[in-house]
Amino acid sequence: MYPILFEILGRQISAYGLFIILGTIAAFGLTSALCCSSLVRGQLLNRTDTMLTCGIVIAGAIVGAVSLRPIMKIPEVIIQWSYFKQLSIGGILDYVFGEIVFYGGLIGGATAAITFCKLYKIPILPTLDAIAPSVPLGHAFGRIGCLKAGCCYGITLSHNHPLAIVYPEASLAAPPGIPLLALPILEAGALLLISLIEVLVYITTRAKGLCVAVYFALYAILRFSLEFFRDDSIRGIYGWFSTSQYISMLMFAISIVLTCIIVREHKQSKKLNYIDD
Repeated sequence: MYPILFEILGRQISAYGLFIILGTIAAFGLTSALCCSSLVRGQLLNRTDTMLTCGIVIAGAIVGAVSLRPIMKIPEVIIQWSYFKQLSIGGILDYVFGEIVFYGGLIGGATAAITFCKLYKIPILPTLDAIAPSVPLGHAFGRIGCLKAGCCYGITLSHNHPLAIVYPEASLAAPPGIPLLALPILEAGALLLISLIEVLVYITTRAKGLCVAVYFALYAILRFSLEFFRDDSIRGIYGWFSTSQYISMLMFAISIVLTCIIVREHKQSKKLNYIDD
């Protein structure tokens, strides 16, 4: 649980960065494998288009991950300017830009993918279905990076609790020497399970968009629940819920709407096939 793993030629290699790279590689690998199995769903995807879209998703996710916090914090700085004007420019910038947010990455990645697919006339839902199982897989690696870095930590537990971990002095954010819930490990395990479910959905159904809808629903439920056990207030609390919980509720609502659309189109498709027969 140290933010720096080792040094190469005098350069420090961060654990978080290393696991992000490993997660990206795993995501590309799984997406490539699902492209090869796309015939199982009765539709042949263009592997080059899908892999390019996957790359666009990652690029958009990077931009979105570093942008969501400023979007949420800049209005707060404006409203409470009488307090923030006492800080240095560096202090204000650290407060506004000092965090990578997964939901920002998800929003940025989805926006970039949809825009790219529309511009180059790539089928949106089938392509996103092939990429969807890779999102929780790559995210799981990212959470292990969080564990090593000492961020996204859980609530305080007793010293003898089986799910407690103690962070060292070198951790980036977690208070050292205090037994905390091993939340990144729990989330990583749940994300791997979601990825497996997504793969099974992908290879067993032909419904376009269902993988996306299932991922939205499962991760929204997971994230909404886990937020109650996080203790890093930097993520933002507004009223009864955190920023991520509000986004989770919206994400779950989108999954319901998308599922209804998928079911309706599936019924219409079955009627058309019956008429053709």
